[in-house]
Amino acid sequence: MAYNKKDIEDFFSGKLSKSDAEKFIMWLDSSEGKKNYEVIIEQIWHEEDRIKNPAYKIEKKEKKFIPLRGSHIKAIHQTIKADHTRIWLRIAASFLLIFSVGFIFYLNPRKKNAEETPKLGEILALVKSTPKGEKKIVSLPDGSKVVLNSESKLTYNSDFIHNRSINLEGEGFFDVVKDEAHPFTVVTGNISTTALGTSFNIRAYGELPDIQVSLATGKVRVENTNDKKLIEIDPGEAVDFSAKRQTFHKKQIDISKVLNWKEGILHFDKVPFDQVILELERWYGVNISVSGTNRVSDNKCTGTFKQHEYLSNVLNVLGYSLDFEYKINGNHVELKFK
Repeated sequence: MAYNKKDIEDFFSGKLSKSDAEKFIMWLDSSEGKKNYEVIIEQIWHEEDRIKNPAYKIEKKEKKFIPLRGSHIKAIHQTIKADHTRIWLRIAASFLLIFSVGFIFYLNPRKKNAEETPKLGEILALVKSTPKGEKKIVSLPDGSKVVLNSESKLTYNSDFIHNRSINLEGEGFFDVVKDEAHPFTVVTGNISTTALGTSFNIRAYGELPDIQVSLATGKVRVENTNDKKLIEIDPGEAVDFSAKRQTFHKKQIDISKVLNWKEGILHFDKVPFDQVILELERWYGVNISVSGTNRVSDNKCTGTFKQHEYLSNVLNVLGYSLDFEYKINGNHVELKFK
């Protein structure tokens, strides 16, 4: 679709609907759009030349973008004079602004409602997340770091330095900066894990029957917020919390194996087949369907796969031991038991 001079004027005056504005932006980003845009702008340039103050209309149209870029955009207006060449620079600046700010201002009313604009001192919820097949290192405001596993989410408030409480869905390894005045607390469901300065791993995917807290260094306190029961663990220990039974179970662990995922290593230790499937979906960013009459969902899988192992190699090993065939088609995987 081609646009004309009126369409461009409607865009800058804010008359286009949100969907029409999105289409206009896509057109501007195409080779045809960029070429036609320059031709139309030249027409506007020559028409503006007939006006006593040629910069007036363009100046008026540009000013609504100023709040988006602060002093940088104001500097443009202070230094550009209203001669023919500089008018073109103003128009070009407006064109670049559309892409640099993603036409945020255009898609939002000139007057924002009070509830849409954060007030000074207002506490905001911040979210960091990872999709399937990706991991992320998150640096928190207090200097603590979190390695976030695939399909996981962290939520914390903007006043985190003063209130070090964070919510976790999925799995994360926490390396906590010591601050005795502000204990560090991770909330997962109705389980609260508190530490002053330590490093630990929490695994709390929704489909798993247990939440597991594993300690690498220091000491942590794990609390069931429903009944206020507490348990402390030392390095090399883990505690499993059963959401169904509301009970804790402390055990000795090999922390290096628990943290294999951080190094890109897949490790299964007597893990039910259905959980292995979910883990592979998260790890490789795929969807897996299973069929066949000989499928046994409670088969236990044990194995360690080296760093960044191909999915096909993992399936070859599992398929040999569990007797299934597989087919990979893009991000969809079909497993068929023989």
